[in-house]
Amino acid sequence: MSKGKNIFNQWRDLLFGTKSHELLVFCFFLAVSFGFWLLQALNETLEREVQVRLELENIPDNVVIIDSLPPTLSVVLRDRGLILARHSIYSLFQPNRLKLDFARYDTKRKDAEVYVPATDIVRMLNRVFDASTKITSFRPDTIRYAYNHGGSRKFPVRLAGTFETSRENYIKSISIEPESVLVFAPKVILDTMHAVYSEPFLLEELHKDGSHPISLRKQKLLKYEQEQINIKVDLGFYTEKTVEVPVMGLNFPAEKKLRTFPARVAITFRVESGRYQQVKPEDFVLATTYEELLSNTEDSKLHLHLKTVPEGVSDVRILPPDVDYLIEQMVPEQN
Repeated sequence: MSKGKNIFNQWRDLLFGTKSHELLVFCFFLAVSFGFWLLQALNETLEREVQVRLELENIPDNVVIIDSLPPTLSVVLRDRGLILARHSIYSLFQPNRLKLDFARYDTKRKDAEVYVPATDIVRMLNRVFDASTKITSFRPDTIRYAYNHGGSRKFPVRLAGTFETSRENYIKSISIEPESVLVFAPKVILDTMHAVYSEPFLLEELHKDGSHPISLRKQKLLKYEQEQINIKVDLGFYTEKTVEVPVMGLNFPAEKKLRTFPARVAITFRVESGRYQQVKPEDFVLATTYEELLSNTEDSKLHLHLKTVPEGVSDVRILPPDVDYLIEQMVPEQN
């Protein structure tokens, strides 16, 4: 209890002692002075530069914007400090925007370049800010854009990417939705086009069916009905199969015959699930030629290899890979 009382007395002396009292009085008058200065500053007329986003709205589908509006305007405002401070706080939650109506400046010509009058810009900016706020200046002082009333035509979509599946899967089919896209562009460009291409992409480690959104390649003077397509990838899986195949001898003389031990060997391979039943033992040709055996003098075993492998088969393994063999001399029949 005595220890707690001592701590209390120490804090009391620290806060209400002579030195602390002088410090508190100093801080009080400093805060009052700052308050008077702030009120005076907020009531003074100040200038401040703000950023205003420019947007062009109500653009018809058959119009291609060749040169866009500048993304922002730098606007210098003059008003009381309190109004400018309030506006700064509001702009943190709702950025300043200036929307230009395309129809207002449409010249109805095929190709046009529009210069928005400075008086129109000032008039629209006055709607964005308070009535007491004065627009001193803005940059850039020339607002322009160019457009083209282009024709339209549908073109097929072509993919410019790479598909990579997992080791256990393969691609059964690829479909594009939509298969063709409506393109708006000047006639001279439409006449030279043959297809619409996607942005380069890489889809890797695919292991299940799915749809993948891909953007179309952006080009100047072109406008697409839609900016993205969907690529649907249908996957299959590999399975393992084993068949027995005889070892054959090719180009042997009529009086000679190849015998191997064993005469048939097992061939294990990976095959697409959809072709499992289609692959037969007779689709494989496991053979050696007479000339190959003549050059095999240093080894008493025959190393097996396939002459023919059916399509869609991979990771082929022969068991056993080497067999014993002999070349049998045939005895001609006596009349």
